[in-house]
Amino acid sequence: MLNRFRFTLVALALVAGVAATPALAGSYKFSMHNESQYAITGFQTYEDDKWSTWSGVSVAPGETQTMDWNSDEGDCVVPFRIIYKDVETEQYKVDWCKISNIRVHDDKVTAD
Repeated sequence: MLNRFRFTLVALALVAGVAATPALAGSYKFSMHNESQYAITGFQTYEDDKWSTWSGVSVAPGETQTMDWNSDEGDCVVPFRIIYKDVETEQYKVDWCKISNIRVHDDKVTAD
């Protein structure tokens, strides 16, 4: 009886683990840290031969905003642009599958 109970618990744990795996994969999430003196007023990514503007992006100097692709599919390397209130925008590329943070400085943008 005890062995059957243990087997049932192990089986349930395995089923729960397999069922939870897709949920754990989730979507590509990252944090954008504004370590510059300029306000960030937008964010764009380039896919399917066009720029898409993300909604709700506003990061004041010294602040951090959590960003979410709401997907874990597609290319890992996708060009992006950061839109500043008073500064011209540049284009960057990172491997979104490997990073968790975008750090915006006055003279560069880094990822880790």
